[in-house]
Amino acid sequence: MVDNMTSGALWAEQRLKEAADLNVSDLVFEPLDSGAYAAVVRKDGMRQQLDTCGAGEVTTAIGRLKALAHIPAYITDEPQDGSFGGEPFGLEGRIRLAVLPTVRGQRLALRLPSLKRTPVLDELGFPHDLCSALRRSVRQPDGLLLVSGPSGAGKTTTLHALINDLVKTAPERAIIAIEDPVERRLDGVTHVAAQESQQMSFLHALRATLRQDADVLVVGEVRDGETATACVRAALAGHLVLASIHAPRAREVVPRLFEMGVDPDLLLPCLRGVMAQRLLRRQTQQGGRCVVADWIEVSDDARHAWRHHAPTGVRLIQDMDHVAAGLVATGETNAGEVERVLGSTEYGVR
Repeated sequence: MVDNMTSGALWAEQRLKEAADLNVSDLVFEPLDSGAYAAVVRKDGMRQQLDTCGAGEVTTAIGRLKALAHIPAYITDEPQDGSFGGEPFGLEGRIRLAVLPTVRGQRLALRLPSLKRTPVLDELGFPHDLCSALRRSVRQPDGLLLVSGPSGAGKTTTLHALINDLVKTAPERAIIAIEDPVERRLDGVTHVAAQESQQMSFLHALRATLRQDADVLVVGEVRDGETATACVRAALAGHLVLASIHAPRAREVVPRLFEMGVDPDLLLPCLRGVMAQRLLRRQTQQGGRCVVADWIEVSDDARHAWRHHAPTGVRLIQDMDHVAAGLVATGETNAGEVERVLGSTEYGVR
């Protein structure tokens, strides 16, 4: 029989392999009142408990995960972030680890790479017209394209599909992607790993990248006003910038940036397109999830509405509520799933 130190570490690694086999997006180790830990995965947006780790094995289980991510195990009262390669666990790309102190103990959240192969834009489930509009946006010589949505909505996958498409259609353009972590490595793309703990934040990396003669910049996440402003200035300076941001709907992305302190006179002229996306569970035998999206191809009318703080006046070329209603009508998903993901809507899908 193995001792506690060995069994705790093995338990943690086994849960990672199990999560990889299940093709889930997230694995969380949650502390319980008893001192034990529960391993919980998120598959197709829903949480499911895999197993529990006894209180006597918790310390070595946590220590093993922290060691993989190269973060100190002796720190237990501060948030920590790190990442490690997924290959030993059957995953291509990086696994991101975030540690949060709680009143019961440390909570460890792991984000797993979502796809094992390079995503193809036409295979993600977007309508043909939207794929064409996105391609038009990324073929512009400069400007800013934003993809929004909550964590786990597929923003990174969409960005990777866009730049993979761009590599094939415009190989002469130099592309640099800044991510935390680098989930997958794409041929023809220079990847930069942003790391807050090593003075290599998105902002620091973006500023350094501007001196690297890149045509296209990809920013994995806009987290603050300084980074947002740096993206805007890069777009105004002649770069094409693709970035993701947390905002629920496309119309709300620009007001979110205004709240961050981005100057409307800088942002609005360079903004090319804004998309928000969500994933809905399928109710058919096919299983998995399907994507719904808002899309705004930015026009002078849209700029005018945002400038005058009237986002409802911005025209949606594609509306995720309408798309979701159509999926309910065809039986692809159901009204309960739409309400769970999107909230109540005005199109009678409840």
